[in-house]
Amino acid sequence: MPAPSPPHLTAPFTALSAAHAQQLLEQVYGLEVRALHRLPTERDDTFRVRTDDATLVAKLAHPLDDPRVLHDQLAVLERLAREHPDLPVQRIVPARDGALLTPVEAADDRPRLLRVLTYLEGEPLGAAPRSLAALGELGALHARLATAIATIGDAAEPPLQGAPTPWNLLSADQYAPLLDQVADDDLRRAARRVIDRARDAVLPRALALPALLAHNDLHGDNVLVRAEPFAITGVLDFGDMTRTPRVADLAVAASYARGRVGEAGAPWAAAAAYVAGFEREQPLTDEEHALLPELVLLRLAQRGILNTAIAAANPAAAPYASRNLRAIERDLRELGASIPSRIGAPE
Repeated sequence: MPAPSPPHLTAPFTALSAAHAQQLLEQVYGLEVRALHRLPTERDDTFRVRTDDATLVAKLAHPLDDPRVLHDQLAVLERLAREHPDLPVQRIVPARDGALLTPVEAADDRPRLLRVLTYLEGEPLGAAPRSLAALGELGALHARLATAIATIGDAAEPPLQGAPTPWNLLSADQYAPLLDQVADDDLRRAARRVIDRARDAVLPRALALPALLAHNDLHGDNVLVRAEPFAITGVLDFGDMTRTPRVADLAVAASYARGRVGEAGAPWAAAAAYVAGFEREQPLTDEEHALLPELVLLRLAQRGILNTAIAAANPAAAPYASRNLRAIERDLRELGASIPSRIGAPE
């Protein structure tokens, strides 16, 4: 019998209507909403909000989201805005009463937590092919952001923990049991090979490294850019922020790199460019270099498994959750055919 999907990833909920969201924003924030547009997500209600003076983002958390985790996200954004104004992250917009996170009642009487953030201009990194140089710039920004988040997390009292999420790359016990739910034979077989190798040769060594608070989801839809001249204008979505080793956070981001440059070039070239940019700011240790290629493949396997589970459990989220499954299978196959001993630095 297949293992159940992680309930907080796939549990259904009643989506909030745009009219109800507008009513809440007017009541709680005092906004005069001129236009409201729902943005695609896997597990919450997110709207782009236009007023006469600004464009904002309103997020109503999933009913099962942990308030502590949301408070950790807001604490990090607040400190980043204050201490690292050069990093392009969203700013928090307080409610009328000064609250950063407000409980509200949804249409099905289940409490939801509402927060509003500034809207960052730009197009998603994944909207068009990017150069290897652009990936190197993002890698360098990632390193600076990673240092800032880790420092903020450790300086808090008590230290910030982020989310105990199945999207933590090293929490294979939360996603590996779902492997048999993957219907695509090629994707399932490729993911199984990666997980079988990782159990004995990779995960014990990675889990021995220090766990730091990390963004943990720096992919092409969570990065905004200006195309000409190229510039990174935004890093979004701290919802999967968790404690994980630095190299696991880097592997998560590097696993998406090939999809950002199209299909031309050597399979590992895009990941190498990303890692080289990261290392301009934060050189990796020999142990991190040794683990990184297999962790990149493990992230691809994790995405294939969890996105399949989300799509199967929640038909409304299926188009969004399953949109990249074919590319994930291709990358597992082609990257797995020639696994380098190091990425991004000379042997």
